Amino acid sequence: MATRTTSNTRFSDTLQSSLGELVERATNAAPGEERSRWVRWLLAGLAVFLLWRVGRGLRKAFWRCFWIGMALWWSGGLAFLFR
Repeated sequence: MATRTTSNTRFSDTLQSSLGELVERATNAAPGEERSRWVRWLLAGLAVFLLWRVGRGLRKAFWRCFWIGMALWWSGGLAFLFR
């Protein structure tokens, strides 16, 4: 099975470094409106990162379930459902 680890790693590294910069800017900003602006951007970035990670996990889980289902189907393991 061919995997594309380089593009995922590059995207992950870029996203993590961007979030790191946002954390630094949010912690160094003066309290008030400027800090709240950076915190909003940080929360938006964290949401994108979380959605990306969940999407990757769901994609892997879907294919695992699909292939397990196909193995059961072709081996006759699901015959008890269709009696």
